[in-house]
Amino acid sequence: MTALRPAAEDTGTPPDRLAAVAVPLGCGALAAFGAAVGPALVVGVLFAPAVMLPLGLLLLVGIAFANAAILRAATGRRRIGLAFVLTLLVPAAIGAELVAQGEIPLDPRYGVPVPVVIGALVAGISTFALPRWAKLFGGLTIVLVAVLYGWQAASDAAQEAAAARASNVAAREAMYDNLLPGATTTLTGARTDLRTLTGEGAEVGVDRDGRELTITMSVWGDPGEEDPDGFACWLLSSGEASWIVGQTYADFADRCRIVDGGWARPDGLTFGTYRDGYWVTVDAGPAATVEDVAAVASTLTDVPEIERRAHWEAMSDLPAG
Repeated sequence: MTALRPAAEDTGTPPDRLAAVAVPLGCGALAAFGAAVGPALVVGVLFAPAVMLPLGLLLLVGIAFANAAILRAATGRRRIGLAFVLTLLVPAAIGAELVAQGEIPLDPRYGVPVPVVIGALVAGISTFALPRWAKLFGGLTIVLVAVLYGWQAASDAAQEAAAARASNVAAREAMYDNLLPGATTTLTGARTDLRTLTGEGAEVGVDRDGRELTITMSVWGDPGEEDPDGFACWLLSSGEASWIVGQTYADFADRCRIVDGGWARPDGLTFGTYRDGYWVTVDAGPAATVEDVAAVASTLTDVPEIERRAHWEAMSDLPAG
């Protein structure tokens, strides 16, 4: 006849039914507590490492021993390895959240405080020390937390990508707004080509039956209190030397003349005028005549918006539209 053994000696004795509640509840509560004070300890380590670092390590050791005690009391077996895994999950989860959020305090996930989420995850993993049906419940908890975190991570990544795109678009639009309007011609039969468009200057090529001209706009402002004719003639002479305060048209009369709508060089092959505060010149190229310069100068207008946009997108390697 086989002698009965005391229950305490039976290592295969099933855990008490309360273990299914005590293990996840106890281990989860320890994890939630560690996750609640963890961020504060991180800040403390930054400012007082000599004090806060040992305190943090002591807290981890305490949680590890508490987890081991809960698992041993509930299951009748030593679960040291699992106890340390449950303990180390807390700083690992806090570190992952700090990397993801980049700030302290940590924001809730779907309205749930981060310590509660970490506690739920640890509670689910702790059920691996329990019978099969409890492990199933814990596994479902782990899957739920993982799905929620994955969904949140994907959502955050999508929002960050959208914000980055919006920021890039805003930056490009700000640069576009700083471009000069540019000047072109409405002269019938003339073909134009926007060659350069920046915040400092704009250049448009004009082809009139094979006779080439160039329209240039630059960021020269109003002459202020200086003689406008003298200042314009100085600009027309390509800004030779430096502008001397007090100069007048008389100082440039031998190389500049006042014409209808602006100023021109004596040979008539270069014309200059102001448009919206910008300095605009029309220069004759190969085979172009004085009549060509005058014709273009009398039909100056702003470069159409659609042409400016197309040129900017091409120069910036941006998709059209």
